[in-house]
Amino acid sequence: MIKRKQLSTSIVKEFQRRIKIGEYKSGDKLPPQDELAAIYGVSRTILREAFTQLSLMGLVEMVHGRGTFVSSLKSYSMLESLSPLMLMDRCTISEFFEARISIEPAIASLAAQKATDEDIRKIEMQIREMDDLLVKGDAEAFIKQDLDFHLVIAKAAKNGVLSRISQLIRDMIQECVGDALLDDFHLSKQIMEENRRIYNAIKNREAENARRAMETHIQNVENEFKEKIEAKAIS
Repeated sequence: MIKRKQLSTSIVKEFQRRIKIGEYKSGDKLPPQDELAAIYGVSRTILREAFTQLSLMGLVEMVHGRGTFVSSLKSYSMLESLSPLMLMDRCTISEFFEARISIEPAIASLAAQKATDEDIRKIEMQIREMDDLLVKGDAEAFIKQDLDFHLVIAKAAKNGVLSRISQLIRDMIQECVGDALLDDFHLSKQIMEENRRIYNAIKNREAENARRAMETHIQNVENEFKEKIEAKAIS
């Protein structure tokens, strides 16, 4: 599981590198998946996982029947140089959650207003997959799916800049606080309940309810995270 995750992550990073050096440009059509899998030396399953992540990041667009294309890179380039580790080094946990609660409820509200039927279906799929992982007790995969849940919502908001900011937030969580989330996997039932409220508000086009549901979710995660840090300090 860990090796598989590392392989897909390495493909994502390699793709980002090739964008940076200009090998891949906006609008380029990428080779077929079989050819790409051979180029990267991985299975098609690993490649699909990587390209699903790249799609959520807004770097590629997979068009049914036509292939995979490099997306417009203007807003991505603006944020690409911001390292999650660098940002976490320069801000406190309180500042991090303050930023999340300022941005993500607004994204959820926009998603409730702008999401297409296909966007709603994708958010629902994330919910179902998290349910399955919760039953299996797969903490690592559940947390990854939860982080992707927020990216799918951001994509549904139809704002490229906010989508890239959401990706940056996701990377900060994964790189800097992921272990703490793994330790608190028992919170996942609560997270699922909160995620369902967010999903239902978006599905029902209730922008204000979506905003409030996301705000409550982030506040609860922040409270639990701070309690964990305080408990460690005492011990």
